[in-house]
Amino acid sequence: MPHSNCSVCQPPTTSFSKRPIGTVEALGRMLKHPMAELKQIADTADKRYRIGKEEQKKDGTWRTCYDALGVLKSIQARIQCLILNKVKYPIYLQGSIKDRESPRGQKANARLHTRKRVLISEDIRRFFPSIGSAVVFDIWHRLFRFPPPVAELLTKLTTKEGSVPQGAKTSALLANLVFWEDEWLLVADLHARGITYSRLIDDITCSSARDLPPAETTSIIVALHAMVHRKGLRLNDKQDIARAGDRKVATKLVVNAKTALTKKQRSAIRAAVGSLRAAPESVRGTPTYQKTYSRISGRVAYLKQHHPHEAAQMREILAGVRPIKTSASTVTA
Repeated sequence: MPHSNCSVCQPPTTSFSKRPIGTVEALGRMLKHPMAELKQIADTADKRYRIGKEEQKKDGTWRTCYDALGVLKSIQARIQCLILNKVKYPIYLQGSIKDRESPRGQKANARLHTRKRVLISEDIRRFFPSIGSAVVFDIWHRLFRFPPPVAELLTKLTTKEGSVPQGAKTSALLANLVFWEDEWLLVADLHARGITYSRLIDDITCSSARDLPPAETTSIIVALHAMVHRKGLRLNDKQDIARAGDRKVATKLVVNAKTALTKKQRSAIRAAVGSLRAAPESVRGTPTYQKTYSRISGRVAYLKQHHPHEAAQMREILAGVRPIKTSASTVTA
């Protein structure tokens, strides 16, 4: 177990230091809606979404992202800004957190696990749809210390049909808070054994600079399953375990020596740029080409974060196949 006086072995817990919102009326004032109106919006919140994007995942299941509509979207923006952004998130949480002192995100997360001898990657099955209203209520009531009427109202305003809707403004930060009670204890125990832990929304990564015997690897995986299961969630059946000599990938980035895209990702970006170069000039003024060009340009910008020289070559190609400007719209590289 971690030592009680060791700051490394005891990472800071997730905390909310602001004064709790004590009444529904006070919540209404914060969100700029009278109590009766706010309750009416909350009671009809399930119908105030549209599907933003649907995509099929590698396992054959579908990921659906939602956009809140109208007044609900503006209310969620205020909840995000005035409540969820005021939380102190430990550094092991890496997803969708604004932090100037310690920037978070995919690349920062991967850097935590570079040059390690062992890397364990797990992901949570159907994470957002599996975060139920009871878990969200517990966050508002017990972590934020809001009384039940306030916690219940906030739960209705931040869930859709009994679960957290992926894509809503409040959802990613609520996802960071799901394991607020247990996660820091697990992290403290792992840190005491020299094991680095991080979570990027639903992707969990553990790594070690020393070789881990099979029994210890198994104990880590069992502990991860237990933490997730206590909130009614499940990890996917198969985890990735990479040892010395293996290629190690953390949140889709190679981390053996430094953060890098996989060869497959880089090849796909080169192929996408090549498809633009092969397109006939006659299509370069069409909206479809402009949209495709913009999307591929964004992928080249992503490539630049990890492979600037290669990205510069791709950018030169893009400069030669810019969309032809029309009176309707313009796109720049």
